[in-house]
Amino acid sequence: MRATNRRDFLKATTVLGATLAVGAEFAVQAKGTGGSAGSWTTFRGNAGRTGATTDSGPNSNVDTEWTFDLDGGMHTVEPLVADGTIYLAVTTTNSPSGSEGYVAAYDQREGATVWKKDDISRPGTPTLADGTIYFETYGSEDAEATGFFALDSNNGETKWHKEDSLGFSNPMVVDGTLFAEVANGMAQLDPGTGDQIWKTDGANGSACYADGTLFSEMGVALDTSDGSVLWDASGDDDELQAVADGVVYGVVNDGKTNHAVTARSVDDGTVQWTTSIDYSDYWFQDRLTVADGRVYFHAGDTLLALDAKSGETVWTHEANATLSGAVTVADGTLYAGGRVGGDGGNAVLLAIDAASGEQDWQYEFGGWDSADTGPAANSPVVADGKVYTATYPMKSTIDYEYTKYGDFYVLGSDGEPTTTTTEETTTDTTTTDETTTDTTTTDETTTDTTTTDGTTTETTTDTATTTGGSTTETTTSTTEAGTTTTGTTTTTGTGTTTGTTTEGSPGTGMTNTTDAAGSGTNTSTATSTTSSKGQPGFGILTGVGGIAGLGAALRAKFGDEE
Repeated sequence: MRATNRRDFLKATTVLGATLAVGAEFAVQAKGTGGSAGSWTTFRGNAGRTGATTDSGPNSNVDTEWTFDLDGGMHTVEPLVADGTIYLAVTTTNSPSGSEGYVAAYDQREGATVWKKDDISRPGTPTLADGTIYFETYGSEDAEATGFFALDSNNGETKWHKEDSLGFSNPMVVDGTLFAEVANGMAQLDPGTGDQIWKTDGANGSACYADGTLFSEMGVALDTSDGSVLWDASGDDDELQAVADGVVYGVVNDGKTNHAVTARSVDDGTVQWTTSIDYSDYWFQDRLTVADGRVYFHAGDTLLALDAKSGETVWTHEANATLSGAVTVADGTLYAGGRVGGDGGNAVLLAIDAASGEQDWQYEFGGWDSADTGPAANSPVVADGKVYTATYPMKSTIDYEYTKYGDFYVLGSDGEPTTTTTEETTTDTTTTDETTTDTTTTDETTTDTTTTDGTTTETTTDTATTTGGSTTETTTSTTEAGTTTTGTTTTTGTGTTTGTTTEGSPGTGMTNTTDAAGSGTNTSTATSTTSSKGQPGFGILTGVGGIAGLGAALRAKFGDEE
């Protein structure tokens, strides 16, 4: 097996199959689903655990902004992103005799370390609220620095620590109230001290939340005011995962034969629909994502979208990749991570139109030089126009590799926004046996210029002139820089209309001519060109950004070689 110093981070990367086709009839948003925007502060992004956000990810010009070696793994946890900072929970040792890891904060732009809390047991996905990072650790009772932690999110200093907390779930904070799994149950904790307010036994696992109710993975619904049981479906073998719009969604995953998605009423737990999943293997990555009337997930390498009200299949998409982790929906795009090229291939990120299931683009990155096990991208997190993901050696049969080989990536858009310019001219001329001369001149010019990081200019000019029945109208519109579109239409009294549209590089043209009484000709020519700045194409890996990130990567590489 390879050593750490043999890593190859692929300085050249590729964006494949960019089509950017978004269904105009259906715009997926996270309305009513607990969607977040501009941040990702807890497991699956929000208290509903929907894995959805109203924020946008990168466009087809996706590129790696920076990356670094984790010196550990994040196979089972997600990163957090908020206020220009990334928070990572990393496992460095996970064995029957040892459990170690760290939680750290990094600058979102360059990857420089802000603070790091190590010498703790293996941490789970944290939650961030009111300047505090809360997380549980996974270790035996006699492990050092195990239990539940609350750290100052600005400097990493410990606010409080409960050693007797042996929960294994992902905590959440809702309206200033902290909920977390403790030993054999779910509890409300005082966020300032960690003291237990109430505890309900038997409601194990991570929980999702909506309207004053916690829904545990075990299938138990709890009143958050006192922890009392509202309904109990724990005997039905389904795991509750996400809640949205009065429905809590779960999965049935009974060995290798019985796989299904279920929808229950949040009021009494009655099953509204069940959809069986045709999948022959154990469904070990069965996490659901819910966004604007759809339920998304993957079974093996097949992505599926179900109607959230009926459970009927809306679309399926066979990915050209081995998929990994949960999927994320961000502003109409579904992002899925995985690996291409077989066991020794490269990490990949897929962008799928969430409305139609058609692939928009595919981005490969993060290769290793190992012929045995290549990296796979885990569950993508989307915030501030970027995707955050960690890689791991998917399907490796050696346990320690999952905590030794892992890298973190920040993927963003490379290139300036596209600019479109449109110019349209229309001329009408009418001549009769009588001579009539009318002259009307109207000149209206509007110029609106806005400069941003991508520099956007908008200009509109309308000119109307009538002389003896002749009318000319010119309109010029300029928006973001890169692609130019020009349209010209001329109409005369003899019934001749000429339209010319130019948008970018030479493309195709079409001409139709029709003769009618009084003689008429209609000619239309269209030429399309897309500039190099705006077109979907190839991205180049920028490597490690920032002096601190670059220094860490070089030290890791050359230090290990020594």
